[in-house]
Amino acid sequence: MIKNVKNTNNRITGLYLVIVFIAFGVFAKIVKVQQFNVAINTSSQPRYFTVEAPRGNIIADDGALLAISMPLYDVRLDLSVMNKTLFNSGVIELSDLLAQLFKDKTPAEYELFLRNAKQAKKNKYILLQNKVTHNELNALKKMPILELGQNKGGLIAEQRPNREKPFGLLAQRTVGVLRGVNPVGIERAYNQTLSGVDGIHLKRKIAKGIWVPQDAEGNRLPRAGNNVVTTINTDMQDVAEKALENTLISNNADWGCVVLMEVETGEVKVIANLKKQADGSVRENFNYAMAKHVSPGSTFKLASVIAGLEDGFFKVEDSVRTYGGKFFFYDRVMMDSKIGVYDNITIKNAFINSSNVGISRIISDNYKSNPTAFTDRIYKMGLSTPLELELPFPNNLKSPIPNKGGWSGVTLPWMSIGYEMQLTPIHMLTFYNAIANQGKMVKPIFTSAISSDGKIIKKHTTQVINPAICSEATIDAVIPLLIGVVEEGTAKNIRTNNYLIAGKTGTTVINFNNRAEGEEKEYQASFAGFFPADNPRYSCIVVINNPRENGHYGGSVAAPIFKELADKVYASDISIHKALQQSDLVVSLPKVKQGHVEDANNVLANFDINRIVTHEPWMVASTTKTEVSLEARKIERDLRNGNMPDLRGMGIQDAIYLLESYGLVVEITGSGSVQSQSISKGNKFIKGSLIKLELA
Repeated sequence: MIKNVKNTNNRITGLYLVIVFIAFGVFAKIVKVQQFNVAINTSSQPRYFTVEAPRGNIIADDGALLAISMPLYDVRLDLSVMNKTLFNSGVIELSDLLAQLFKDKTPAEYELFLRNAKQAKKNKYILLQNKVTHNELNALKKMPILELGQNKGGLIAEQRPNREKPFGLLAQRTVGVLRGVNPVGIERAYNQTLSGVDGIHLKRKIAKGIWVPQDAEGNRLPRAGNNVVTTINTDMQDVAEKALENTLISNNADWGCVVLMEVETGEVKVIANLKKQADGSVRENFNYAMAKHVSPGSTFKLASVIAGLEDGFFKVEDSVRTYGGKFFFYDRVMMDSKIGVYDNITIKNAFINSSNVGISRIISDNYKSNPTAFTDRIYKMGLSTPLELELPFPNNLKSPIPNKGGWSGVTLPWMSIGYEMQLTPIHMLTFYNAIANQGKMVKPIFTSAISSDGKIIKKHTTQVINPAICSEATIDAVIPLLIGVVEEGTAKNIRTNNYLIAGKTGTTVINFNNRAEGEEKEYQASFAGFFPADNPRYSCIVVINNPRENGHYGGSVAAPIFKELADKVYASDISIHKALQQSDLVVSLPKVKQGHVEDANNVLANFDINRIVTHEPWMVASTTKTEVSLEARKIERDLRNGNMPDLRGMGIQDAIYLLESYGLVVEITGSGSVQSQSISKGNKFIKGSLIKLELA
């Protein structure tokens, strides 16, 4: 009995120990799960992700888009939510539509892809297509199965940021690029304005590294950034870039830039920067116009002449001796591009013909005892003060100071013709623009407004740097010199009867101070000026660096680009044209093509031209000094009888209308009016005959 009790107690104790051991194991397991799996539990919880806001657009002055945020989407499918019956009934049509939309697989390949994905164990986040456009996404949303949305159709679209430039490389450096290293241009300067406000979206983790968007009240849509309206004109910019590219290639030059600016406002309409690559291609990869500091060369002579006029040392009618274009300043020789041509000439002619000796002598003779007076006068014109433009670039202006930092006896004469100093092309243009603007210097600007949803929320106004860089009398004295350069001087090759151009050529030896013995000279050609000279509306500068072929002078290399751009601007901006004087009006009557009487009569009536009009539908015209006679032509009678009439001189629209009306097939080459026809006058034809018309 006692033994049985003892055995029972032992069994109870053993059972108790087993229970305690099991309980301890369970407790330990709970602790382990809580302590070691808490990160897993937490990481599996839905959480909010940032949705990047679309950047605002960068817009040209005519509303064209220079940079735009065009969203792209990564599209995935959650096939687990697709009803099996629905899937089987719609998969063939869906496959056909996907093949038509993306054109990367056949319908059969898409069907196989979808069926395999549907049967896969992990079928909740299957990639369908990367970089889907907004239009393509809209098309997907209308397709069978997918039209049911995410919860039933399994369509998951995840937006990714995407910046596009509809005009490609046009004004690329100015429009800019926003990147982690060295962002540039308007994208950088107006980053905060363009950025907008990011949104948030709840996502749920379904597998390692895979988060699926979820509907939630806390989701917040991103707010797009504001738009920046630039001053850039796409048509003018295109003309400038093409002309610049052609010149870099034809003259085998290193790089070049063109800037066109509105005189009164300072709005930059064109800023082109191109570099010729080793493989012969031309690209834009540096903003030479704003960041490249170079010796301006002879375009600087304008500032030198203005300084002397302002200080009363000379008048443009005064004479200066050039010694045949060769003169020594101490041990260094100053030379003109043409030797032995001039001796005593007026300062006006020295400027028009870009005499280095003439300009340097009038400055050296009058300022050598007090060079500070010259540099002070130059610097008061704003040529040593950084412009501090809205697009930031480092300032490396080189401005010599008398008796400091390498100043010597030859600094003054060489400075007077555009050496010793270093300026950016846009800085030099700002100076020329001030001359065109009657002495008022304004800051170049690249943006005119900030807009949002089609409304202007902030306007950018013209900023005046200096209300008067010199006197009106001096302005009136130097503008004829600038006109003379184009009318009879170093840029007479760009003279035009349509409008007046004022400007100055520049030709600089860029390796002047560091050229090894026997090394070829390297040149920089430039032209700066404005037009129309009698009522300036636009100023422009062109710089071509190191042209090796087909000339190197500013007049022959840079000035033609100025002229090509100016012609385009003048043709497109009717507001700068002169009103015609009565004596300029054309008094001869127009030549009228053969054709339909009603059309010709209406045109002549609009211009109130005296005319005699036939009652026949087709005519041939004759013109006298006082009237136009529209005489009957029996052209349809010939066609009705199957005889080919003489079509020469007829407008193409009338010719095609007549011939096709009588069953002929017309083939044309060229443009203009009919000059020849493959079926001669009087020859028979049948319906369906082919007739070839050559136009000219």
